[in-house]
Amino acid sequence: MSRPTRPARPGAGDPPQRPGRPTGAQPTGPRPGSAAPRGRALAKTRTSPISTFGALGVVAAVLLAGLGYGFSTRDQDKAAITQQTSRTLPIGSATGVCQGEIGAGTDTTTTLTAFTPSGNAATGTDNAAIQYVDGKPFAGLKFGAAGTRSTLQGITQFTSTTDAAGLPQPVPLVFQATGSNAPGFTSDEVLRSDSGLNRGMAGTPCTAPSTDFWFAGVSVGSQDRDSYLYLANTDNAPATVNLTFYGQDGKIDTGTVGHDIPLLPKASTQILLSTELGAAAQNSAVASVHVTTTEGRVAAQVLDQDRPQSSDVKNGRGLDFIPAQSPAVAAQTTQTIAGIPAVGTTLKKFDLVITATSDVPVSIDHVYWYGKSGRFELSGQTQDPANGYTKRASPLSIDPNKTVILNMLPDDRDLTESAALQIVGSGGSFVSGVRLVEADQKSNTQDSAYLAPTPPVSSQAIVGDSNVSAAGGAAKSTLILTSVGSKGSTVQVTTIGADNKPATDPVSIPANTTVAYVLKATGWFTTIVQPQPGSDPVYGDRVLTDLPAKGGIQLTAEMLQDARVSAAVPPVAQDLTGAVTR
Repeated sequence: MSRPTRPARPGAGDPPQRPGRPTGAQPTGPRPGSAAPRGRALAKTRTSPISTFGALGVVAAVLLAGLGYGFSTRDQDKAAITQQTSRTLPIGSATGVCQGEIGAGTDTTTTLTAFTPSGNAATGTDNAAIQYVDGKPFAGLKFGAAGTRSTLQGITQFTSTTDAAGLPQPVPLVFQATGSNAPGFTSDEVLRSDSGLNRGMAGTPCTAPSTDFWFAGVSVGSQDRDSYLYLANTDNAPATVNLTFYGQDGKIDTGTVGHDIPLLPKASTQILLSTELGAAAQNSAVASVHVTTTEGRVAAQVLDQDRPQSSDVKNGRGLDFIPAQSPAVAAQTTQTIAGIPAVGTTLKKFDLVITATSDVPVSIDHVYWYGKSGRFELSGQTQDPANGYTKRASPLSIDPNKTVILNMLPDDRDLTESAALQIVGSGGSFVSGVRLVEADQKSNTQDSAYLAPTPPVSSQAIVGDSNVSAAGGAAKSTLILTSVGSKGSTVQVTTIGADNKPATDPVSIPANTTVAYVLKATGWFTTIVQPQPGSDPVYGDRVLTDLPAKGGIQLTAEMLQDARVSAAVPPVAQDLTGAVTR
């Protein structure tokens, strides 16, 4: 059955249109020769005073009944009411969508990992499974018991479909956990290619379906970087997606392109974001994109790839996923971006992207740096920045709906310290993000990573895949942890490797500082980070680096976020004695 055609969305700047009368609707006025409208006929009817007072009496009785019920509950014990009306229960299901591989090749692989913490009570519906979004089976990944890693490495080719242009498009995979497997369920993917146009490493948690995503710092240029938006609809109902772009000159008018994008049930698509701008696309441009649905839900991911340049001999210049931000994070006026590795001699770019996302100007009042020696406020720049950048000022004013890029490479800061940025703003809402580029001069290669603000870890954060090479290898996984507050923090770090035996290590973080902790496990393993009672808020990420045998440098980062364990149950009134029956 074909879907009804949706009306075209008005272009930017068009006045709101009045909805037209549905096709086939009759005129609203009386037809010739018909009786007068019923409302007018009723106006001529005489109303009995007795019936009027009777109706008022009924209304009064109802109101008194309601007031009596309200009075009868006023003096109940407050704790008892709270216990009855607010509950937090373990989640019963969890879904994660991974976009798939980045292309076939002998050195291009994908690693998939799923993990559920142990200790959840059995429910009778306990299960974990993986399949393609279109329902076709995916073989190879076997799920173990809770508390153990379920992983599949070296995947070289996924099922593909053909898009509208006739090009192959990988079909996303869907992880699904139910019952006792759902609380804390985490699924991750790591994409890696050691050569070719997709050379680089990218890691991300698989994405849960939602209706609202923000991605800060995407490329909408046509020559330097390509940002691909991957959308998947795991539900049985269709979804409609809209894209809104906020560029360096303000909100970008894309006409009808990027609006009312249909996505059928159990279907997926990928979109090169620069093509959604049409004539507005430039050679090099950075923006933030707001992905929303007007019906249904989707899982959304953005994979950003740097295009090869003439000196790269057809090798790509890196790739990584740009983290999605929820509306709750985007609404915060204080945003903390953790996980900035030490600059050392390899960090080539450190760009902070900030986008004003409303029609109200934004003032960035403070930018704080949390390093290994404590917290201090960054001052403004004294020299004019390079082309495309905005001069960092304190405070910094951002016009409504505009994106600015700040060069955050240090002038005189310690090049050996890892850090976090804290951005404090006022006025309108904003989103922010960081782009990092590390380069290896010997091999003339580079790779990129993206960071985004997150809430502090309050319970436990789980990173499905980390890697540390055995003796002689180059792979290294580092937790960059920041404690924000005057007390300091202690976290328990647990690693679970191929033998599924957990190893724990306490890590202390002094007040208002950042610690870079190199994970001690070897091989591929899962990492669990748990702040201990009495700790200040803890932010962080896991940075994974490697030096492939074919040469070059590889880099990816994954933000630490609380694993979803429980959900709040809406209030339910158990005593309905005061309700009015109908």
